[in-house]
Amino acid sequence: MESFDVLILAVEASIALAGFAGIIATFQFSGEKEIRRGNAVGLGLILESSLMATFTCSVAIVLFSFDIKEATVWATTSVVAAAVQILGMYHGQQNSKGVERTRSVGRLSAMLYIPGLCLILLHALNVSDIFFHREAGPIIASIVYALGVASYMFSRLLLQPIWRNVRLQEAAKLADTTSGQVNNIR
Repeated sequence: MESFDVLILAVEASIALAGFAGIIATFQFSGEKEIRRGNAVGLGLILESSLMATFTCSVAIVLFSFDIKEATVWATTSVVAAAVQILGMYHGQQNSKGVERTRSVGRLSAMLYIPGLCLILLHALNVSDIFFHREAGPIIASIVYALGVASYMFSRLLLQPIWRNVRLQEAAKLADTTSGQVNNIR
């Protein structure tokens, strides 16, 4: 599969993820009186990561349509991808201020920021023609990372309310069982 085909496929996948996230968020949060900041940040990450991948792919596709040399296309796209990654990380940091800091939030932040910083470094190497020689690899890695983040946050968006309800139901059953045992002892 050529790099161009991968770019087209990534655009389609990222638009699909963003669209499905919007639909699910609409139904999931329509009846709730209070929406947590973490849920809003998660939904924002889905949309931003998907759109970051779309934008990065679109830049390369547009440059290819002008018959620009492949090395120039990948170098320019690396510059754009690094800039988009930096802006996305900054925006995510700004939005997550005020989110309750737990161990799982810390792990999630590390999962997002450490690979993001590594990708920025890869793009700098690609543009500088060091180790990577203005090739598609760092751009594809960046797109896969953005789609991976969007997919992971999408699964969290789907599963968190379900697990929250399961825990509430289990706690209610446990409370009923415990109160029934106390009444039997009396």
